[in-house]
Amino acid sequence: MIVVQSLALVLLAAVVAAFAGVWLAEARIAVRRRVVVNLSDGSAIDGVLLRRHRTLLVLGDATLLLPSSEPSRMDGEVLVERSRVLFVQAVR
Repeated sequence: MIVVQSLALVLLAAVVAAFAGVWLAEARIAVRRRVVVNLSDGSAIDGVLLRRHRTLLVLGDATLLLPSSEPSRMDGEVLVERSRVLFVQAVR
């Protein structure tokens, strides 16, 4: 009985550690810092990360960066679906 309880406790600790690792990795995206969000279509958005949502990143003071054109300023807040994000670079 004690062996079963010990195994259950170890399994529970492993599951908690796995979820904590995912949560900490998520928290590493720096809110209120300037970032470059690189998108799956080859474009990128440079802006200040205002908020993170489960499925969205919200950027302010944003500029759209396309491979073969000049940067374009974007008005208001820009909502980026996380499913379109390849990676995020924290800059400055």
